[in-house]
Amino acid sequence: MSLGARNFAAKIKTTDSESVITRYYNGVREASRRCAPARSTGFAPEFSYPVLTDAWEEYFAVAGASLSPLGGYAGRNLVLLDLMKNPGTRTTKTTASLLMVARAVQHIDRTGESVLLFTPSSGNKAIALRDAVARALELKLATPDKLRIVTLTPASTLYKFRRNVLTESDELRARNPILVYSGSEAGDVKNIGRTFAEAAAGTDERVWYSLDIANYKVADACRAFYEHEFGDDRPGQRLLHAHAVSSAYGLLGYQHGIDTMAALGIPHPQPGFLLVQHLATSDMVRHYLTETKDHDPQPNWKRRDADEVYEQRDSPHFPQVTWNPQENLEPTFYTHNPPTAPEMTALIAEHGGSAVVVSLLECVQRYGTVRHHFQASDRPLPADPRHLAEWSLVMGLTGVLNSLDRDLVRGFDGVVLHGSGMYLTEPDQMPERSQVIEVRSAEDVAKAVL
Repeated sequence: MSLGARNFAAKIKTTDSESVITRYYNGVREASRRCAPARSTGFAPEFSYPVLTDAWEEYFAVAGASLSPLGGYAGRNLVLLDLMKNPGTRTTKTTASLLMVARAVQHIDRTGESVLLFTPSSGNKAIALRDAVARALELKLATPDKLRIVTLTPASTLYKFRRNVLTESDELRARNPILVYSGSEAGDVKNIGRTFAEAAAGTDERVWYSLDIANYKVADACRAFYEHEFGDDRPGQRLLHAHAVSSAYGLLGYQHGIDTMAALGIPHPQPGFLLVQHLATSDMVRHYLTETKDHDPQPNWKRRDADEVYEQRDSPHFPQVTWNPQENLEPTFYTHNPPTAPEMTALIAEHGGSAVVVSLLECVQRYGTVRHHFQASDRPLPADPRHLAEWSLVMGLTGVLNSLDRDLVRGFDGVVLHGSGMYLTEPDQMPERSQVIEVRSAEDVAKAVL
């Protein structure tokens, strides 16, 4: 079911009115014009799909997805919606990044202006945008003096970055720096990034501050269209869509796809949603419990003296055991109090589902079972979990299994897990420390960039 390069290109070019993916992309041309970041310093690049030359076909070649059956559990069929098809990124942010850079390239072609894409990120958005810019430069869709990318991430997630032409060329490394922030609060990169973007608004170079849900919502909507065209659509089947989340952009984008299909007259069953988070940033789960369950989202942890494990049985929505009640299981998820929480809570309240927090200890305890389910997919897990450099995929399925065992979700025939990211530890692929720049403030960012 993989949507390869030429198949993807054909779906865009075809005039077959029965292809829902084609109908979606016909509509997204106009929608993406209205999808500029609200905080983009006034820069709103338009977009229409180019004639798909071989270069553009190769550029979009990594935007595919696939659906893989994972077997059954507790009477439900499990399916992986694999959104990690790009070997250079291994993240669901690939498609949105390709679309954003494509829009920037068309703006450059139309106006002759230079574009600087700037993104503060926990890691995955930055990696995907760097990969998209590198691909555009290598395919000569833009030149280095016209298109560049600057990323700002916590130093704690640098291990996810991969070397490419932007790191190995002295000129491109200077034009496209990797900035890392080593402060105590990882989320400060957003405040620093916003301050820099506002200050850079008056410069000659067009600065596109990418951090806005609209940039990702349009691309993530394609998940729903892909599932509709290639998934199991047996009548009456009720599905639960699960996702390990920080702000749940992906699920909100998926819902946008369902709403768009409804507007186009394409019937698609409405699923429920399961949010999976970790202890360090569990605010969306806490919001859901507070607003819908009259549930105290403050577990009463008790430490077991025999093995230094903390446990609680007050809430099935939180880990039953953990090594640390404040642990940061996956630094990719670093957002506190996301503004998307009310919208996501409302969707779960209306369509069913739940929310759950998992711990590293629970993921380790479940690892053999989780690995067994993924062995038949395109995403087999390493035998040694110490080789994992991102835990979101394992978090997601652990949250699903815990929720089924604890009877948190009812009335669903199957579960679709949105596979949003999985990196393995590959030290030889990481940038050298000499290839990155450490910053502490917006002034440091300006000095490195402008």
